[in-house]
Amino acid sequence: MKHILITTIAAVLLTGCGKGKKKHDLSDNKSKPLESVHPYQKIISKQEVGIGSKAGGIQVGKNENPAGKAALEGTNLVEILRDHFSKLTSSPDKFSGSNPFLPNIPELIDHWKKEIKETKEPDKRFFLKLKLIDELTRCNKNAEALALIQETEELLELSVPELDRNRVERNLRFFKALTLFRIDERKCCYDDFRSNSCIFPIIEKEYLFTTGNIKKANEIWGELLREQPWDYRNKWMFNLSNHLIGNETERKLRSVFPQKLGNGPTPGDIETSNISNKMNLHCEGLAGGVIVEDFDQNGLQDVFRTSWYFDHNCQLLLQTEPGRFSEQTGQFMLDGEVGGLNCVSTDYNNDGYVDILILRGGWLGGLGLLPNSLLKNVNGKRFENVSFETGLTSAYPSHSAVWADFNNDGWLDLVIGNESRNGAFPSEFYLNHGGTVFNKQSAALGFSVNAYVKGLSATDYDNDGDVDMFISNFGGNNQLIKNLLTETGELKFTDVTQAANVTGPKDSFSCMFFDYNNDGHEDLFVGGYGSSSVSEACRAYLGLTPKTGTSVLYRNLGNGTFQDVTGGMGLNNILNVMGMNHGDLNADGYEDIYIGTGSPSFSNLIPNRLFINDGGTNFVEKTYESRTGSLQKGHGISFADLDNDGDLEIYAALGGWYTGDNFKDFIFSTNRKFKGLKLRLKGNASNVLGIGVKVEAVFDDRKIFRQLFNSSSFGNNPLSVYLGQSHPSQLKSVTVYWPSGGITQTNLLNFSGDILYLMEKN
Repeated sequence: MKHILITTIAAVLLTGCGKGKKKHDLSDNKSKPLESVHPYQKIISKQEVGIGSKAGGIQVGKNENPAGKAALEGTNLVEILRDHFSKLTSSPDKFSGSNPFLPNIPELIDHWKKEIKETKEPDKRFFLKLKLIDELTRCNKNAEALALIQETEELLELSVPELDRNRVERNLRFFKALTLFRIDERKCCYDDFRSNSCIFPIIEKEYLFTTGNIKKANEIWGELLREQPWDYRNKWMFNLSNHLIGNETERKLRSVFPQKLGNGPTPGDIETSNISNKMNLHCEGLAGGVIVEDFDQNGLQDVFRTSWYFDHNCQLLLQTEPGRFSEQTGQFMLDGEVGGLNCVSTDYNNDGYVDILILRGGWLGGLGLLPNSLLKNVNGKRFENVSFETGLTSAYPSHSAVWADFNNDGWLDLVIGNESRNGAFPSEFYLNHGGTVFNKQSAALGFSVNAYVKGLSATDYDNDGDVDMFISNFGGNNQLIKNLLTETGELKFTDVTQAANVTGPKDSFSCMFFDYNNDGHEDLFVGGYGSSSVSEACRAYLGLTPKTGTSVLYRNLGNGTFQDVTGGMGLNNILNVMGMNHGDLNADGYEDIYIGTGSPSFSNLIPNRLFINDGGTNFVEKTYESRTGSLQKGHGISFADLDNDGDLEIYAALGGWYTGDNFKDFIFSTNRKFKGLKLRLKGNASNVLGIGVKVEAVFDDRKIFRQLFNSSSFGNNPLSVYLGQSHPSQLKSVTVYWPSGGITQTNLLNFSGDILYLMEKN
C-alpha cells in the first residue's frame, strides 16, 4: 500500500475574466484513440526541407515543399491544438499515474468510478477510492470527496493490512482536514473575493474564516500534531488554520511564522492595497504567465494573461481609459489560443508593436509535445498567429524563452528552453532573419543545452558588448552560456558555468539578472524549488536547517566570476519559488524582489513574499507589513505602473496547477506616492524596443545602472526602463548605451516630466 501517500489535492478551474474564456466541446473526439505521433509533428516532418532549412538561403514565409504545402491546406494552429487536447481528455488512462504534475481531467472521475464498480477485491477497491478522492478534489468537487473519505474511513479494517493501517488512517485524516479546509477557503477567498481576501496575516475580522468546516479541520490537525509532533506539514496547517479562524488563545503561529521577519531599518514605508477589483483586472487562471505592455499604443499599459490548462484561453485586457480595463480577447482575434504555461513579450519584426510568444507543454513530459505560438501584433488592432510562416515549428515541452539580439544585427533572436529528460527535447536557438523567418542554429553556434529548463535570463554579464544567458536546470547543474561575438567576431557560445561559479542551486526554477547593488555589473538570483516545500518552509521559519529548495543570490564580481552572497543578504531560506520578478517598488533606486510561491499540493499554502532592497546591502522581508502575502499559488509576476501615477504596482497572476486551485489575480498598489521616471526607447541600428540597452543614470550623490531584457520565468515587466527618484538627490543625466554601439546622453537638470522618450541616432 505504499502508493497511498496522498499529497496532491490541488486543482485549478479557469473561468477567465469575461469573454476571452473559451471551453471547447470534447464530445466529438471521445471515440478517437490518442495517436502516437502528434499531428503537429507530421506537419513539421513535411516542412523541414521547406522553411528555414539553410542558413543564408532562407525561404521567407513560403513553403516550397509540395508535401508540406499540402499538409498545411485547411489547417491552422487552433485546430491542431483543439484536436490534440480533445484526444488527451478522451484518454483518461494517460493520466492515471502517480505523477503530481499530470493534469486533472473531469473524464478521469468517471474512469475511476467505473473501475471501482468493476473491481471486487476490497483492497483494490479501497486503493481506487483513494485515487477517486484525489481526482475529485483536484476538480474542485470537495463535497463529494468529503463524503467518499468518510465512507472510505469505515473500510480501513477490511481493506488495509494492520501493519499499514495507522499510516493510512493518518493520511486519510489529513486529507479529510484539507478537504474541509478547501471548502471554506473557496467560500472565503474566491466566492467572496475582496481587496484583502486571503492576505496573510489576516488583521481584519471580516476576512476571517468563520464557517464550521475549517474548525473541524483545525481539530483534526491538532490531533495529528499531538500524535506526531515532528510532522511539520501538520504543524504548518494547524497553525495556519488557527490564524485563519482567529483563534488567539491557542494560536501558535508566531513560533512558526513571525509577524515581522525584518531585522534592522525599514527601507521605505511600504504598504499596499489590492486594486484588482477596482481596475476590473481580477482575472482567473492556472499556472501561467503575464505581460504588462501598451499593446495598442494609446499610452496606457495593458495586460496579457495565460493559463496552462487545455481549454483555458489566453486573456487580453486593454486599458481603454485611465485605471479601467476591458477584455478584448475576441476582438484581437485571440480565441483558440489555449493552454499557455508561460508567455514572453517581444518585437520580433521591429515594427514598434509588441508581439507575444506563448509557451506550452511544460511539466507534461511526453504528453507535452505542443506547439508554441508566435503572435504578431498587427498595428495594435489584432494578433495573428505566424508560427508556421516564420519557421517556429517545434513541439517540445516548453516553459521558458528569452528574446535578445545575440549577433548585434538589429533583430531579436530567440532561445526556447525545453524540459528535456534523457536528451529527448533539447533547447533551441533561433536566429532572426529580417523579422520574417527564424532559422534554428543550435549546433552550429555551439549552443548545446539538454536540460530540464525552468528558467532563462539574458544579459551582458561581462560588459563586453554582447548578450550572454543563464539557464536554470531543475534537478541538475545550471548553465551560464557566454557569447564569444566580441572576442571572435562571429556568433559562438561556450559554457562557462564552472569557471563563473554559478552551478547551483540544484532544484532551481525561475532566474533573473539584475544589478541589486548598482555597481554596473549584472547580478544573478536563482529561485529554489523544493519537492517537500511545505515541511521545508515550516522548518525554515522555525530556524531549523532546510534540506532542500534554497535560492541563491550571486554577486557579479566584475571579473567574469560570481560570489554566492545569499546568507549575508537575507535570502537564505526556503522560498518555494514558482514565479518571481524584480522592480523598484519604493523608487529608491534599488530593485526589490517579489516571489510567487507554490507547488501542486493543496497543502502548500505559503504566502507569496516581498523583499525590499536596503541600499544594496541587504534584502529585508516586508511581506506582512506591506500586505502583499497572498496565500494563493503565485506564478506570473510583473512590476509596472498600471495606473500611471509614477510608482510601480505588483501584478501577481495567481492560481495553482489543478482546476480546483484557481484564484483571482492581485494588483498590489502602494498607498504612498513614490516618484519615478520611465524611459521609452526607440532603436534604429539596434532593435526598435531597445532590448539589450545599458542605462546609466547619474544623481548628485550616486548612480543607477539598468539593462533592459525580458524579465523572468512566468512574468514580464514592460519593455521600458524605470528609474526611481524618491531618493532626495537630484537626477542630473541619463546615458543610454545601445546594442549597436551608439550612445545617447541627455541632461535632465531642467526636466520635470515622468516619461522620457529617447531615440537612437542613425
